[in-house]
Amino acid sequence: MVSIVALAKVMATSGMINTIAIAVADSTSSYFPFISPLLGALGTFVTGSDTSSNVLFGQLQMEVANRISIDSTWIVSASAAGATAGKMISPQSIAVATAATGLTGYEGRIMNRTLAVCVGYVLVLGTLVYVAIPYLHLL
Repeated sequence: MVSIVALAKVMATSGMINTIAIAVADSTSSYFPFISPLLGALGTFVTGSDTSSNVLFGQLQMEVANRISIDSTWIVSASAAGATAGKMISPQSIAVATAATGLTGYEGRIMNRTLAVCVGYVLVLGTLVYVAIPYLHLL
């Protein structure tokens, strides 16, 4: 956790977050709300923690949202929701679950079965956010 926070701080202070945000915003533009939950899931898959994913990608999500003129609260929330999906397929979580239940050796099977659920969940989240964005001005 300390390493992830340190990495996020170094990236923000050095301007890496802004540079990445510009590249992501320019390449995805209005489709970013659909992709935002996927980044959250990817962050949790890599780090093993929703919190670490949010620390690592939260600032990036905010910067991209501001760059494409979308309410950053929605985008950061979509990323946090996507981070929960990544927990399903996080190797650390699967290893702990198999060890606790006596299913050691079944990690690959569990990963394959949960991957479809994770992808479906992320697609539903991305679609909901993407569809909701045009109606934000009504709130």
